[in-house]
Amino acid sequence: MKLRIPLSIVALGIALSAFSQNLNKPDPTANKRGCATAVPSQEWDVWFNARVEEYKQNQIAQKAPAANYVIPVIVHVIHGGQNVGVFPNISQTQVNSQISVLNADFAGSGLNVGQLAATAFSAVGAVNCNITFCLAQLDPNGVPLAEPGIDRINYTSKGWPNPTSQTTSNGFQSLMNATIKPGSIWNPVRYFNIWVTDVNQGTQLLGFATFPAGSTSPGLAGFGSAANDGIWVWSRAFGNMGAVSPPYHLGRTASHETGHWLGLRHIGGDGNGNPNGDCNASDYCNDTPPQLGGFSGGQYGQNFGSPTYPLHLGDCLGSPDGDMFMNFMDYVDDPACYMFTPDQNTRIQTAMVNGIYRKQLTASSSTMCNLPSVSASAAFTLADSTCIDTLLLLTNQSLGLPGPTYTWSSIPSGAVFSPSLSSPNPTLSFSIPGTYTITLVAKNSLSTSTISKSIEVIDCGNLAGVSKNSLRGDAIKIMPNPSSGILTLLLKTTSSGNSVIEVSNSLG
Repeated sequence: MKLRIPLSIVALGIALSAFSQNLNKPDPTANKRGCATAVPSQEWDVWFNARVEEYKQNQIAQKAPAANYVIPVIVHVIHGGQNVGVFPNISQTQVNSQISVLNADFAGSGLNVGQLAATAFSAVGAVNCNITFCLAQLDPNGVPLAEPGIDRINYTSKGWPNPTSQTTSNGFQSLMNATIKPGSIWNPVRYFNIWVTDVNQGTQLLGFATFPAGSTSPGLAGFGSAANDGIWVWSRAFGNMGAVSPPYHLGRTASHETGHWLGLRHIGGDGNGNPNGDCNASDYCNDTPPQLGGFSGGQYGQNFGSPTYPLHLGDCLGSPDGDMFMNFMDYVDDPACYMFTPDQNTRIQTAMVNGIYRKQLTASSSTMCNLPSVSASAAFTLADSTCIDTLLLLTNQSLGLPGPTYTWSSIPSGAVFSPSLSSPNPTLSFSIPGTYTITLVAKNSLSTSTISKSIEVIDCGNLAGVSKNSLRGDAIKIMPNPSSGILTLLLKTTSSGNSVIEVSNSLG
């Protein structure tokens, strides 16, 4: 919306939970998109708008087209221990569907974009924002992910409260920003972090985002940091298949919040909190028509439900074309929003050039996305012997891309793998002496690989252990260990000289 007169935007830091909303009912008169993204301060607006002008001038001087960016995404699926695919531990298919929606919406080819032809906004709609999102294939340690782009986190094992235990918007955002986000975020310089959880309907929320941080910009609420940068989306509003719930079932909540993450304001500005609405509030885009912002008659001036064109409910100063309600940065239902404008894309491009957690993402994508597939190859380390009731850590050294899934087993049965037979690196223990064969099966979309190793399990009782203390300790094998006093030393050496072996007890 074009700015009409000077204004001062204060840091509202509000959650738009004042909306009268019931997320279960598809009735658009009751449902209203709940965006809790904090309103930026005047200082942030001044800083970012100055960067926008710099970007425009550079583009004019260089006569350069908009750059293309690729953004690696990691989706943190927060759940309470449910099986994969059981809400809120949503399926990989549902996650993948959201990435497809983001790519289509930011390319100007999303669902219902053809409806622009019947409006006065066809000349500024269906903009390709030159942004592509990809599911990251590696975790921060470079380990391939079994499910590209997905980090599943059981909040109970982390000791975190159930997100649905928070009944207010402020309480939920506090839990996310103070506990869940800092405890799970991956480096925002390398990943676009998205958190997906269930939420108590009392919060009346669908999503919220952080605005782009800059190296010279002032700090403020809602401003992305190394501990919280990214977006949150309700599990039932994420993607366009699986456990989604109408009318927010087409993935447009993530498109809206990602718009904020890339520097976009709400289409009607945010009204400065004026209870009577404010036609002077701005989204700082000249190609979006003036639209009432703030409150009007107890309701926000932004639009809700599924309007039909033309709509003149929130337009200001006699705007002949009415409201651009189909813009992703309005509040309408998912089927009714389907466009960004050129000026909005300018802000998006500016964020990618200047955001400290944005400008290196494309470089990161070269090592995170579209990597060649590699067949699964099973490998792990295992001690030669152990005592009963002793915990051993199985170190999984398997390879493969996508990252393999794992299945452990033992012959004879009796080995205990904790926390489960499918854990990448479980602990192993035995309660009965004997010789066991431990088998690991690694499987990905290309192949299945199997490897087995044996281990001797001893009832050690009060036997003493032997410690290797040598610069050549890796060349010495001690069997059994612990020992009752009789042991075998196996030397692995290519030296032709004499070797000295010294064995001592605790008394010397």
